[in-house]
Amino acid sequence: MTRERFIELVEQEQEGLRRFLLALCEGNREDADDLAQETLLKAYLSYDGFVERFKFSTWLYRIAYNSFIDYTRLQHPPT
Repeated sequence: MTRERFIELVEQEQEGLRRFLLALCEGNREDADDLAQETLLKAYLSYDGFVERFKFSTWLYRIAYNSFIDYTRLQHPPT
């Protein structure tokens, strides 16, 4: 995937990604925005590994969900 194609796909998914993270963060917009930024950075750094026969949105949302899980673990470490 080219950098230009990556940017195009992100622009298509950005609004939905933010809504998804906002729901996961139970309406906390600051946390959702931080996670969206982290997700897009992780996706950008690894977009060469994306296999184009799969849906970009599924790949991106999986990165977002994993970022949310990591964030949750940091906020509430096991006792």
